[in-house]
Amino acid sequence: MQSQSQSPYYRAEPGPLAAQPLDMDQPYPAPGPDGFHTVSFYAFFAIPAGELPALRDAIQAEWSRDLGVVGRIYIGEQGINAQLSIPAERTRGLRAWLEQHAAFSGRISRFNWAIEHRRAFKALHVRVRPMVALDAPVALETLAREPEYLSPAEWEQALRQEGPGALLIDMRNTYEYRIGRFQNAVCPDADTFRDEMELVRGMCRGRPPDAPIYMYCTGGIRCSVAGAILKAEGHANVKTLQGGVIAYGRHVRSSPGSQSIYRGKNFTFDKRLGEEVTDDVLAQCDQCGAACDTFTNCANTSCNLLFIQCPACAARHRRTCGNALCLERARMSHDELVRNRMGPIWNYHMRIHPEKVFGRDGVARHPQSHHHHHRSPLPAGGAEAREDERKCTAGVVE
Repeated sequence: MQSQSQSPYYRAEPGPLAAQPLDMDQPYPAPGPDGFHTVSFYAFFAIPAGELPALRDAIQAEWSRDLGVVGRIYIGEQGINAQLSIPAERTRGLRAWLEQHAAFSGRISRFNWAIEHRRAFKALHVRVRPMVALDAPVALETLAREPEYLSPAEWEQALRQEGPGALLIDMRNTYEYRIGRFQNAVCPDADTFRDEMELVRGMCRGRPPDAPIYMYCTGGIRCSVAGAILKAEGHANVKTLQGGVIAYGRHVRSSPGSQSIYRGKNFTFDKRLGEEVTDDVLAQCDQCGAACDTFTNCANTSCNLLFIQCPACAARHRRTCGNALCLERARMSHDELVRNRMGPIWNYHMRIHPEKVFGRDGVARHPQSHHHHHRSPLPAGGAEAREDERKCTAGVVE
């Protein structure tokens, strides 16, 4: 099937994406109750390394001061990856800024609107970093070998025709898969994109070069990269969901009465930690086992364990993992917490695997004694930066 959704992500040269670039995001969706839009976008193109610091500083200053943007922006030699919230009356101004800036003009496609809009971040953070975490950067020449992008309707039609025998790979983290997924999808058990790609290669090894491979992720970027790598390695028929689960969720909401082939929530890398696609609850509370799909971070920011917690356990354990130290710190005042700052309890790999740390009593077992508090420096940006950064739970952010 030839997709009608043309690739907008690899832009070797700037050029017009629409006759009227400032109108390309129309019609704008209704903002959230707080007046904010939440959007994401990404694009692959060359940015000279020497220009990145100045570009970072310009985005940080101008988007925050002039546009009121909050969110996470990553820029690197291969392009930009952005997840942000913006006051609705300034959304058009953001598009204008992009089209008027030499680095971005004609390179940023339509915004990927969230399923549910509200201010999803506390502050704006702009970082210079690679688009994905691999042993070596993915060359732009590789990224140019893009997979076939299917619109949500095309994706749905293709998977219905393929049936349960299709190779359908969920490129997200396993904790995302817990609360929502497409029927018959397989999610590689890996914590980083680097490790995930090795497992994906194993799943595809031995398949005929023209055998279809279907991939999806949260917003699209992981599949753009993974699909390009697979195509460069000889798999000619890689198909991905354009805009990811975010776009499919919008499709479901705009098609009342249709039968969704995705069930549950879409995990989000912000303080929402999820948005509903369907009302199916696929997961359980990590502390008591009740049906629940609400992720949270332990209220003790030094613990910051990512886990699913039902309302009853949230009340019982004061929004913590239940460990005595975390309960103690949950009772502290802000001044007491500042005087008794702690370093992180978990490494990244343990922090996203609650099944490895919770006992049968629903209480997390810390790896070592942390009752002797030790001070650690605050991240740049203070409390707001710390709060947003701790919500960034993925090895690869969408």
